[in-house]
Parts: sequence; C-alpha cells; structure tokens
Amino acid sequence: MFDATLWNGSMALAAMLGVFWFIGARRRLRRLRAAVAQCYLTLDEALMRYALWMQGCLPSGIRMDFFTQPAPLELPAHEPGAAWVRLQGALTQYMEALACARRAPLMGGDVTAVLVLAHGALAAAWHGAMRERGAQQQPPTEQLQLRHGRLLSQCVPPREAYNEAVKTYNAAIAQFPALLLARLFKFRPAGNLLRLTLEP
Repeated sequence: MFDATLWNGSMALAAMLGVFWFIGARRRLRRLRAAVAQCYLTLDEALMRYALWMQGCLPSGIRMDFFTQPAPLELPAHEPGAAWVRLQGALTQYMEALACARRAPLMGGDVTAVLVLAHGALAAAWHGAMRERGAQQQPPTEQLQLRHGRLLSQCVPPREAYNEAVKTYNAAIAQFPALLLARLFKFRPAGNLLRLTLEP
C-alpha cells in the first residue's frame, strides 16, 4: 500500500539535502574563486616590484612618473639609446597590462594573452638595453643582470600558486552537478599563466 506520509517525508528530506548541497557547493565555488583572486594579488605584487625596479634602471631623461623605485646601484648618467627607448615603451605597455589584469584577477584568455605578450616584449627589450649598455662599456651590467634574475625568480612561486588555484577552480566549475551552479551564477573559467616565462 502506498504510504503518503512516508513519501512526503522522503521528499522533504530530499529537498532539505538538496538545499544543503546547493549552499555548500556555492560556498565552495566562491571560496575557490576568491583563492584565485588572492593568488593573483600576490603575483601582482611581485610583478610590480620587478617592473618598478626596472623603471628605476631607466635613464633619468625617459623615466616615467609612476611610483618609481631607484635601482639598487647608482647608475652613471648616460644618454638613452634606441634600446632604452624601446625598454621604456615596453615597460609602459607592461604596466598597462598589469593594471588591466588587476581589475579582473579571474582573467579570461584574452587578458592573460596580453599580459604574457607584454612580459615577453619587456624581457626582450631589457636584454636589448643590456647589450647596448655592455657595448658602450657602461658598468655595472653584471650586477644589474643578477638583480634582474633575482626579482624574476621571486615571481615564480606566486605564479605557480596562481596557476594551481586556477586549475582547481576551473576543474570544480566543470564538474557535474556543480557546473549547473556555475552556469546559473556565472562562475566563468579563469585564465592561467602557464606561458608567463620568468626565467632571466
């Protein structure tokens, strides 16, 4: 015989469990998304230290005005050559890419691509400036390169932490049934920075 009371009780229990799952799953996705944002903020701080130090290495005639930090070594005054002008331009683009990523730390693929390209252009411009400086026999190029490498190496752990947080978050929003919640509340995939090269 059909037991309506048992049926109603089962349905109420199922509904209650569904609500608990819904709340828990949404909280988990929000927590994972927040972890991605926090990891990017840590990476951004390291990349900004790198960029601001490089800004301080520019000849005084072409330095920009944003939060300049002096280089750790007192550089002799010299006229900026073409390589230094290219470095200044690449640095400007890099700072703009960082600012764009900072506004949306759960970056899509287009934002991460711009940041990766800007970082690559900056690295190439830096090496060009160092070659020009070496050809002009303007020390201390070796010390600058060592400091440059140390600053880049400090960016590696936060880059790895960010990529790992992105991997975990993207996997979570792609799993059924959590992907239904992700679509409902617009939890979009975050872009990784696997191609962000931080080797000197």
